[in-house]
Amino acid sequence: MAQPDIRPLQLIGEDDRGRNFEWECFRTGTFILCYRNAGSSSGQHYHQGNSDYKNPEIMYLLSGTAELHWCPLSESEIRVETVTAPARVEIPVNIWHQLIAVTDCSFMELNTLDDVHIDSIRIWREDFEAGKR
Repeated sequence: MAQPDIRPLQLIGEDDRGRNFEWECFRTGTFILCYRNAGSSSGQHYHQGNSDYKNPEIMYLLSGTAELHWCPLSESEIRVETVTAPARVEIPVNIWHQLIAVTDCSFMELNTLDDVHIDSIRIWREDFEAGKR
């Protein structure tokens, strides 16, 4: 079963100034930087893979805590994963997902708004849950 891959970023140094983390990116171009208020929701959609940068969708949670609610299209149980920054989140195609900010948070999506428009099939959560029963 395809499922999201959530990985904490690797801590490579820490001292009285703060912490340093390492992350690897094979994508280039324009990306989206998002700030979300606690309690807000993003997503409620899935991707078919029509855009290379949504196949898979990759985001980096930079600050805060969020919940990733997700479900493969072929299933009916919505799962919840808590993501604490800093972390990398990879979401395969055909996984309905919703990100809910537990705290104020920020994240980068490694795609553009054009990618979102080309390859995001919105299904509001209520409709998704009703259709899966």
